[in-house]
Amino acid sequence: MRRLIIWLALLFSASVLSDTAHWQLWKQRDGASVHYKKHENGIFEVQAEITVSGVTANDFMALLSDTESAPLWVENVTHVQVLKRLSPSENIVYTQFDSPWPVADRDMVSYSCYRRVSDTQTELTIAAFPGFLDKREGVIRITELKASWLLTELDNEEHSQLTIRHVVYADPGGAIVHWLSNKIGLKSAMHTLLALKQRLLNKSYHPNEQIAELGDCSQQP
Repeated sequence: MRRLIIWLALLFSASVLSDTAHWQLWKQRDGASVHYKKHENGIFEVQAEITVSGVTANDFMALLSDTESAPLWVENVTHVQVLKRLSPSENIVYTQFDSPWPVADRDMVSYSCYRRVSDTQTELTIAAFPGFLDKREGVIRITELKASWLLTELDNEEHSQLTIRHVVYADPGGAIVHWLSNKIGLKSAMHTLLALKQRLLNKSYHPNEQIAELGDCSQQP
């Protein structure tokens, strides 16, 4: 029996290490790190992380509510619009991308929900919801997307600190080779995180009256 328990423990440890090993470091810069892992179809899932001192999860959500400023910090984004507010914690959002040449422009309709994970963590989850809005001519609609913003707060008497981890997997669709879309995705994640940090530190945003609140994703379509 003891041997069986030891074997199961070793097997569990090996599986955890194997899963962790899937993530490979692409680049670290100015406190931001970007990792990736390759799916069977050749598309990268990207994980980007940064820690910002003196800010909270509420500050991040306030910045996110300022959709007009999104093009100033989200790489390659030209337009963000909340199409429908399903509940205080859930939105249907339209995002338009100005893809670098020679990649065709793309857009995305997504469902997002803001929920609590633990005493110190909250998470904004995002998934594709392409059928909510008719496609635009000449623009490729992203139909496969799974993303999240995990916000971990450390608050003590001296200072507050927020660690932001963004994970995204998206199939860009259309006639684009994966090596090119993967390269764009990695660079975009790094640039977005560094720009995000500066906007949070400088508080250069104008919160919308309807900032997403914590909820239970009850209206998920």
